[in-house]
Amino acid sequence: MEQDTIVIHLPLKPRRRAGRKYLVAPDGSTVPATGETPQLQTMQKALVRAFLWRQEIEQGQYASITEYACRTRQDTAYVLRQLTLTFLAPAIVDAILENTQPRYLTLQHLYDLTLLSWDEQTQKMTMR
Repeated sequence: MEQDTIVIHLPLKPRRRAGRKYLVAPDGSTVPATGETPQLQTMQKALVRAFLWRQEIEQGQYASITEYACRTRQDTAYVLRQLTLTFLAPAIVDAILENTQPRYLTLQHLYDLTLLSWDEQTQKMTMR
């Protein structure tokens, strides 16, 4: 049995732009080499980080927040500030993780909201 081989030549050049791989066609158009992966926004990263840190501390891996900060070589004030994000109302956390939060909302707004009750937080979110 003879096996036929078909060779197809596509004149595409792999290139990198901003650290991402692209295929460049002869006409100059570009296509991502792989499917686009959703990029986590700053607030999403901060929330995930805060909840992970809280979980590690609550599970007893670290005796205190100060010990956690020392062992991970981070400033205690920074760790404390991040951990306050775990006090956000569940509706706000869901909106951020689903990327449906209001566009005016910033990480600084989130830090300020953590000082309020959940009802007040959600009211502030809908007032603007």
